[in-house]
Amino acid sequence: MRYFKPGPPEPTPVYVELIATSFTMLVPAAIMSAIFLAVGAYCALEIGGALPWIALTGGMAASIGRLGVILAYRRQSADQLADRRASANWQFRLGLSTLSFAGSLALLGAASFVSPQPIPQMLATGLLFGFCSGAVARGYIRPRICAACVTLATVPIALAAASGGGVGRLILAAMFFAFLVGSLETIRYAYRLARQQISLRNEMTMVARHDALTGLANRFGLREAFADLLQSHRDVPMVAVHCLDLDRFKPVNDRFGHPVGDALLRELAARIAATVRPGDIAARLGGDEFAVVQAGIGHAEEAEMFARRLARALAAPYRIDDTIVEIGVSLGYATSPPYGTSLETLIEVADAALYRVKRAGGGVGSSGAQDAPLMPTAIAW
Repeated sequence: MRYFKPGPPEPTPVYVELIATSFTMLVPAAIMSAIFLAVGAYCALEIGGALPWIALTGGMAASIGRLGVILAYRRQSADQLADRRASANWQFRLGLSTLSFAGSLALLGAASFVSPQPIPQMLATGLLFGFCSGAVARGYIRPRICAACVTLATVPIALAAASGGGVGRLILAAMFFAFLVGSLETIRYAYRLARQQISLRNEMTMVARHDALTGLANRFGLREAFADLLQSHRDVPMVAVHCLDLDRFKPVNDRFGHPVGDALLRELAARIAATVRPGDIAARLGGDEFAVVQAGIGHAEEAEMFARRLARALAAPYRIDDTIVEIGVSLGYATSPPYGTSLETLIEVADAALYRVKRAGGGVGSSGAQDAPLMPTAIAW
């Protein structure tokens, strides 16, 4: 379906959210299943023959399968559904069951229009419009699957209606095809709009929670991530909060200008991101002040070792364009326990340790241990 060529691949957060939205139709799917059962049973009894019964059986099997897929999806955790491949597998299951239902509906509708009885034809028409309207209203977020379902359900019924001859039947068939074209255009437009809206919302969320210069979390993002971290590490409650800033960072800005200072902060943020483990949180608190939350540690010595490793990595010389900059780092950290699990309290205690070692010339300090210098603070160019 080149008409629904999606263009650039959807970013994973957008893709996952689009898939999740398609699984919000449990109630409409259940209603459609009940109506299909009633209409299908009536048509099968009125028309007779094997074809309506085959359509009814196949449609109910597909309905049960679709409802089962939706319920199974809802039982998955958010972490399980965040993976792109997992979301694609769920999309395939839902799409297959929905396509099967559309095929059964088409078979039932075609059998109704082949029959000369008007009531089954009216019921089949209502069933088709109900299914297509629901598919367009909820399924547009996966446009190719939605378009395939609507087309599969409509075309056989329209052809069966036209095959009966007569002006009225031909007008009805033409209406079916006209509504099909309109539905396809609506699906295309609605999908593009939904994709843009989700992308914009994700971008705004990213901006609200991340520092624009370094890409690390900001204070708001740090608070949110810290709350999530405590929730996910309830079995290992000890965390460490490391606060750090650069010694004599201002002379870099004064001598070389803010572009060099900004480049230094971006490089420092990249080193922090490369040093932390998956699950840890790195944030820029403002200016040259940064924080790292070390998650799920087993004992306080792990915090000490990480603090020294991080300080050494950040104190190594920086090459900014053709300039070599050496700058000192002061770092203080606090662990929980004994200071509780309040982020504000841990930052306050870590800050106190930071400024204590900063006044002593830089290095690493903890809330309850002997402060230890790491290296002299210096700038060289």
